Amino acid sequence: MPSLVERMNKPIFIVSSGRSGSTILTWCLGQHPNILPQEESNWLGPFAIDAAIGYQRGTVRGERGQLSANFIEREEFLSRFGQTINQLLLSHRKQIENMDLRRKAGWLPPPFNVSRSVDEPKSRWVDGTPENSFYICGLRKLFPQALFVHLVRDVTDVVRSLLNFFPDGRNRLVANEQAAYEYWLRKVNCGIEGEQAYGPDVVYRMRYSDIIEQPETTMRLLLAFLGESYAPECLEPLAQRINSANVPVDFNATDPATDPTIVERARKLSDELQKTPRQRQASASVAKKLEVEFDLRVQYFANLEAKYSDAQQVVAKLQQEFETLKGTAHHEEGGLPQQFHPFASAKELQR
Repeated sequence: MPSLVERMNKPIFIVSSGRSGSTILTWCLGQHPNILPQEESNWLGPFAIDAAIGYQRGTVRGERGQLSANFIEREEFLSRFGQTINQLLLSHRKQIENMDLRRKAGWLPPPFNVSRSVDEPKSRWVDGTPENSFYICGLRKLFPQALFVHLVRDVTDVVRSLLNFFPDGRNRLVANEQAAYEYWLRKVNCGIEGEQAYGPDVVYRMRYSDIIEQPETTMRLLLAFLGESYAPECLEPLAQRINSANVPVDFNATDPATDPTIVERARKLSDELQKTPRQRQASASVAKKLEVEFDLRVQYFANLEAKYSDAQQVVAKLQQEFETLKGTAHHEEGGLPQQFHPFASAKELQR
């Protein structure tokens, strides 16, 4: 019987700022015979928090709580969910490869092969969701053996792409130049913290420029980090542009309303990431910081229901006081003016 470690799943998460090449890198890795490409999973990070909230509810009563009475630790609880998710995704390989199902759903075929042969093992999967940058700690709780690729691209190129990218065909991903720089800073700083917290055995920093300028060498190094043999098929998607913002050559991103200190901070960090080596070892203090932040998130969302109930009681009390004041005013002055309605009902306050 395989050990617990041997049975652990090892998905691959590409974390980055949006417009940094995560989509094309996902499809590059997805051409490997052992790696199944996945669409973006904007649900997995929040799910880790939801599952931790469930664990808290199952242990809050101590010996009277089901999870605590069975001495089930939170790490095991969360990782079991991760095992199930892993098995579920891999078991649906035939469905994601089935083009008839896509046509019936009204979807276009994927830009590249999901697999090239039924004989390919595809025993692990890759996910390139940029938002996963915010959930590295939570994802490690679901998938303790997961590996992360922190993909970094020059911030000037990212900002130009962000300002020309319209996900729904009408609205840009960011409102303006400053929002683009702030967007890049938030996600990249989370990736850096992941590097610092878990070290080079878990988080691999990769420059977007390297995969463009020296693709084979870069791919060989990346696959070696992932523990996979080199497969030349992984370079094929690089010959095709997908999910491109099509930035005009003469596009000028400069906005006089942008705070220059934000631009300077982003460009300085971008230069450092392009020049400095990867993190050499894990930092226990940064890992602890991410653990504390994860727990704070769990506590915040766990308390929302109670806070909502408290707010409803306050609203009901205010509504009762208003009705009393309105009745007094009618009695003493012959009625309130038509337009004097601080709120019509408690229901309106909840909209």
